[in-house]
Amino acid sequence: MNREPFVGRAGELASLRGRLADAAAGSGGLVLVSGPPGIGKTRLVEEATASMSGVVWGRCADDPGAPPLWPWRRVVEALPSVDSAVTAAFAETEGAADVQAARFRLVAAAADALVAAAEPSGLVVVLEDLHWADEASLRLLRHLAGELRRSKLAVIATHRDTGHTPALDAALPDLLRRPGARSISLPPLAESDVRVLLTELAGAPPAEEDVREARRRSGGNPLYLGAIARSAGVAELGHLVRAAVAALEPGVRRLIAIAAVLGEDVEAPVLAEVSGLPLGDVVDGLDQALQAGVLGSGRFAHAVVRDGVYADLGQGEREALHGRAAAALEERARRDPALAGTVAGHWLRSASAPEKTAEWAARAAAEANRALAFDEAARFLEIALDARTKAGLSEVDRAGLLLDLAVAEYRTGRFARSLGHARRAADAGLVARAALVVRDVAAPDLLPGIRDLAARALAADGVGDATRARLLAHSASVGADYGRFAEAGKLADEAFALAEATGDPEALVDAVRARMKVAPDTLPRAERLRLGALAAELGTRTGQPLVSLWGHKWRIDAALEEGRMALVDDELVAVTTLARLTRLPLVRWHDLRLRSSVLALRGDLAEARELDFAAEELADTELADDFSAKGMSYAFRTQLVLLTGDPGDLRGDYAGLLDRAPHLPVTLVSRPLLSLITGNVDEARVRYEQLVPLVRSPEFALHTTGALPNLVPLVEAFGDVEMAEYLLRRLEEVRPIVSGGAGVFCTGSTLEQPARLNALLGRHDEAVRLYERTIAVNEGIGARPGVASARLLLAEVLVARGDLVRAQGIAREALDEFRRLVMPGPLARATALLDRIRAGRRAADPLTGREREIVALLADALSNRRIAEKLVLSERTVESHVRSILAKLGLANRTEVVAWASREGVRD
Repeated sequence: MNREPFVGRAGELASLRGRLADAAAGSGGLVLVSGPPGIGKTRLVEEATASMSGVVWGRCADDPGAPPLWPWRRVVEALPSVDSAVTAAFAETEGAADVQAARFRLVAAAADALVAAAEPSGLVVVLEDLHWADEASLRLLRHLAGELRRSKLAVIATHRDTGHTPALDAALPDLLRRPGARSISLPPLAESDVRVLLTELAGAPPAEEDVREARRRSGGNPLYLGAIARSAGVAELGHLVRAAVAALEPGVRRLIAIAAVLGEDVEAPVLAEVSGLPLGDVVDGLDQALQAGVLGSGRFAHAVVRDGVYADLGQGEREALHGRAAAALEERARRDPALAGTVAGHWLRSASAPEKTAEWAARAAAEANRALAFDEAARFLEIALDARTKAGLSEVDRAGLLLDLAVAEYRTGRFARSLGHARRAADAGLVARAALVVRDVAAPDLLPGIRDLAARALAADGVGDATRARLLAHSASVGADYGRFAEAGKLADEAFALAEATGDPEALVDAVRARMKVAPDTLPRAERLRLGALAAELGTRTGQPLVSLWGHKWRIDAALEEGRMALVDDELVAVTTLARLTRLPLVRWHDLRLRSSVLALRGDLAEARELDFAAEELADTELADDFSAKGMSYAFRTQLVLLTGDPGDLRGDYAGLLDRAPHLPVTLVSRPLLSLITGNVDEARVRYEQLVPLVRSPEFALHTTGALPNLVPLVEAFGDVEMAEYLLRRLEEVRPIVSGGAGVFCTGSTLEQPARLNALLGRHDEAVRLYERTIAVNEGIGARPGVASARLLLAEVLVARGDLVRAQGIAREALDEFRRLVMPGPLARATALLDRIRAGRRAADPLTGREREIVALLADALSNRRIAEKLVLSERTVESHVRSILAKLGLANRTEVVAWASREGVRD
């Protein structure tokens, strides 16, 4: 049972050493080493790092009482600079109002400290048995894996290839997507490697038949091969474990049994406390077990060895030993609260003291909450709740635990379970607090329960004003989710008035958010600006950065609608600062999206694309659970294609994402639009025809973000005059805005939409008027693409109206700007329009080519003699041409010719 010789694995060893060399050179990364138990994962890592300094190890525990972040605690304790940084981060997050933001800051601080600890000489962190990792440990690993590429830190994590926790199953795909991540899967040893291993163990070459038989019986597993070699051919590992333990003295066997109950790691001081033996006797006994191969250095020789010892204990003996362990470790856990879960786990498996199990599980949950490890907090609270039930306590006595469990589950996204426990807590008398647990969740199957719980709380006696304001705000939000905006608006107004009267920050935050949710477009812009400023200030005051983010974003939206670009720029700076200070993925993503959309408005298309790509990468790596985040990049590129006419901007599977998206107006319109801009006109027509009845239905919220601007190109493409008339009537319901679309793609004045529809209907004079206003508004906010696009559309209407001369000048201005902004589609369209205008003017022009040349020179104030010299004609010939020009045009003199030339744009 001693550590086996290292054989084979040449390719895997070279690959792992190569990754470690890369990390030492400044290109760190994550390596996941997988395989079945006993296949040699740890031995491979030991061999690869044997000659290296700067290697720290952590190990996950197969123990229901293991504290959150257990493997990282060992790593952190071995690195003083990291320990200090994490301790400081814990202190800063204590009592944070925004627990999600606090959890991110804690994870980011730990990751930053680990990366910094790798400088300048490099660092290797090894995490063993990742298949037993808790959610908090995996969250830190996922974050850290994204920071390794430009560091000198290598992280190696070993895990079994089967028997994962659901947490690891969910984390593995994301871990493997991280830059620089590699996976090494260990196969069974080849026959040649088996021969070498048996030779090493026996001291002499084995017979070929014995090699083949040993490989067949062991499956090429090094651990089982060793068992076969040492047990005269007995292949059952349990037999070997029992034989090795049976050879020990009775007192040592007792120590090993207690050690198996305590876990895979073996610590002499802890074992002495639980066994009641002097430390010296414990050390002597462990030395005997080490010599017998049962133990390795500070741990069992292998997890399956510990499992074998534990399995051979009778149930009564196991339970008694767990009880002794729990009682002995209580005092240690009072000094170190992180061990509360360990004590709870032992009391749980002792099956003897449910009250003790509940007490220590509740303490462990509190510690997990302090570490912002909400999954683990929920797990411990479930243990505590079950234990109190077994202890015979009533639902009322368990109400506090039920509420704590509901909060923990809500924080982990298990909304249905959270609501169920909140309702039980409400039944037990905590109705107001219970009603405020599950919020901002619009899942249709949960809304009725959320609504009913809020209504019960509002009807309850003894609710304070601040809590009542929060309940009113919550009810308003639920009403908006149901689409009952009138009722929701009244509740939101009542909530806001009451919150302002109390001055309670939490109540104010809830009331502001509710008011903006139920009336984002109908509130006066001045009020939205005020509420945004209030939210930004409250977020700062209460330590809730996401509240500040929403406040700044509301102000950006309102400022764009009014064309107050200086205010837009100020708020963008505030969001960028917030992103830099908090480093929260959601804030950073919004910062990129907001800046990208405003840059597109101003015509900085290349930089807008770069920020969009960065936002997409962030969505893929750190917001992967929310596919709508990636969808915003697709929406941006759809608008970019419409603007520039370059379908190369549209990359990725937008169609697949739209198929997964909820049936909102903007996504329904986007389906045929995507077909249209990718050249699938027939498919676009079919989808559009399916869309038309939906658009005309009363339930279709046409004025929601993005629906109408995306519909107009379809109406134009298919010449749907009936829909154009319908949309114009609907546009009368809303006032035009200067700009909008912040965070997706900012467009210019919404006056362009009725202008395009009027042009389709042949109402040229109205279209011209609206385009002229659109151009003026877009010029005022510096929306260069919007100005150029409106000019092209105006020129097209002027051509249709017969005003070729004016159309030519406007089209040329548009063409020049398209060339500067690199908008190939509109550039080609403007070029074609100018060709048509020139052809039309030539066809209607009474002058000959020579006469037009002379008119142009007359416009430049040249005399007849100068014209003759320039055109190599006689002066008399020039005089003849001038008389002909005057006659054809019905003009009296050269001055009138010059005026006509200027008016008609002859020099163009």
